Amino acid sequence: MKKKETKKEKPDYSTHGIMSSEGTVDLDISFLKEKPSREEKNQALAGALAQTYEAMFKEGYTSDTEFLSPRDMAAQYGSTRQYWQKLLDEGKIHYKDTSAGRITTNLWVEGYLNNKEKVDEYLRNQRRVLKLIRDDGQQSGVVKCPACGEQRFNYNDNGSYNINGLCRNTSCNFRIHTIDDEN
Repeated sequence: MKKKETKKEKPDYSTHGIMSSEGTVDLDISFLKEKPSREEKNQALAGALAQTYEAMFKEGYTSDTEFLSPRDMAAQYGSTRQYWQKLLDEGKIHYKDTSAGRITTNLWVEGYLNNKEKVDEYLRNQRRVLKLIRDDGQQSGVVKCPACGEQRFNYNDNGSYNINGLCRNTSCNFRIHTIDDEN
């Protein structure tokens, strides 16, 4: 007896994503029906994120990282849980919020352990340039680069506190892509 072949249903949405050379993604989901349900929206977003992750992994922008709590980091890398929590609170290690609490990735921990001074200097420069951008008060422009000292740091405030910028001095190339929560 031959199984009846079922036609695969086409999704009620379409996705479009653009990945920059720096590894940032702009993702757009368009629904074909006027009022999709919350479940349909979640399903579309999950599918689009899975496809985006696969593409970014294939291009080398992401890696297989595991998530660790401050307690896990202390057990794996030494120091105390409070030390790692302090780094999270200061913004020196990026984290992800979950229902179980803040966690971070091995990728950032390894970077911090191997280049503490370099990471600290980058964060100081990032704070300096964000202050210059806030003081400038413009949506886009050029300010003095905190890394090389030249007036060649181009920035753009994309709204919702999303700020990115790049120093146009070819020997410097200091860059940021961040959320400015002090605005």
